[in-house]
Amino acid sequence: MKLRWMEGVLLSAALSLGVPMAAAQGAEAFPATSQLGGQSLVMNGKGTRFRAVFSVYELALYLPQKASDPKQVLSMPGPKQARFVALRDIPADQFGLSLVSGMRQNVDPAHEVEVLTYMNDVIQVFSTAPMIKAGQTFRVDYVPGQGTRFFLNGQQKGPTVATPRFAEAVFSIWMGPKPVDGRLKEALLGVQASSQPDVHLN
Repeated sequence: MKLRWMEGVLLSAALSLGVPMAAAQGAEAFPATSQLGGQSLVMNGKGTRFRAVFSVYELALYLPQKASDPKQVLSMPGPKQARFVALRDIPADQFGLSLVSGMRQNVDPAHEVEVLTYMNDVIQVFSTAPMIKAGQTFRVDYVPGQGTRFFLNGQQKGPTVATPRFAEAVFSIWMGPKPVDGRLKEALLGVQASSQPDVHLN
């Protein structure tokens, strides 16, 4: 618990020193459809990730078919993709820690040991560069039978993680019962969001 609190404080402080919010790249970064694993995916929803009062990144979720139920999203067969655009400079290592924290809070206890084995890979992915610059793109791809891959500016970072449980844990960061941002979860599900952003630091 103390580690998670420190992660939140460190990332919030770093973000407060970052550059002003960058303009999103619109249709170029978030097309209506995406090709992955030989299949056409549709944009299920798009929203902005807030941390405290700061806009951190825009995120679009792509699925084989649209869904408004988070459990259906996580269990849906076929490829899945999350596309991001950074809205301000983000310390890459702290971003990796934030993702791991979100996975830990949402992982199914029955599969926790299996998933925890690969969490260090997430931190390693985002330790290859000191900063994710405002306007840069990153994404998460999951293809059944192949695994989960992370990309920064179109280049794969870190290993491919084959286990499907890992993919479920990654997407549960935004779709799980304790999402990193409740308004973002609603937006990704195509649900009308509330008027105020979440301000928690998890």
